[in-house]
Amino acid sequence: MKKVLLLLIAIVFVGCSSADEQPAAQARELTVDGYTFKMMPVSSGNGNFLISRTEVPWDVYDSFVQFINSTENQYAVDAVTGPTPAYATVDRGFGRGGYPAISMSAKAADSFCSWLSSKTETTFTIPTIEQWNLANVGGGGAWHKWNADKTTHPIATTEPNTLGVYDMRGNVGEWVSTPEGPRVIGGSFRTPAEELGPKSLLTRDKSWNTTDPQLPRSPWWLADADYVGLRVVINEGNSNE
Repeated sequence: MKKVLLLLIAIVFVGCSSADEQPAAQARELTVDGYTFKMMPVSSGNGNFLISRTEVPWDVYDSFVQFINSTENQYAVDAVTGPTPAYATVDRGFGRGGYPAISMSAKAADSFCSWLSSKTETTFTIPTIEQWNLANVGGGGAWHKWNADKTTHPIATTEPNTLGVYDMRGNVGEWVSTPEGPRVIGGSFRTPAEELGPKSLLTRDKSWNTTDPQLPRSPWWLADADYVGLRVVINEGNSNE
């Protein structure tokens, strides 16, 4: 009788453990207008998520801007009404193909995520600050003030971190959501190496758009923030399929 009871307890225990375990997140690839997003899995106590292996490059951000401002745009959702054309070359001459998109406002970053979600039927967002910190693990190279020669560099040209994610620190700062509102984290090619990572947490102020000649100033582009970019995440199970 005692052996039977112990066996039943063991079966119940194993069954509960299996139910509580979350399946490990798997890497995913999603192609949009010829550009493939490679999404890397990150485990979290609040659920798994996937983060883009690189910062968002112009290769796909330009497609977003072009589409949103075209007659083909059939969206009626305010969240995806998008950036008016910039008054100047927003890449600052740093480079376009393969280079990280820069100078977008938090509003534009959110709209890009809405557009990307509609194209892939998978909900993309900018990372929360907690998600960014979880993906900012050891290892990895960085473009910073001391080695970048005052310019951005093509994505994935340094060493990745131990999650296989590139440029979590440096190259361009990245929009994240926080309880206090959107912030830019990680540091950039303008940040000293010793200040990269979570030490660099910036809040937008008027100086980011001082030289914009438009009146009113553009809510989509930051004329004086060539160090601001973005990265995207997918929360596991957050799919419209």
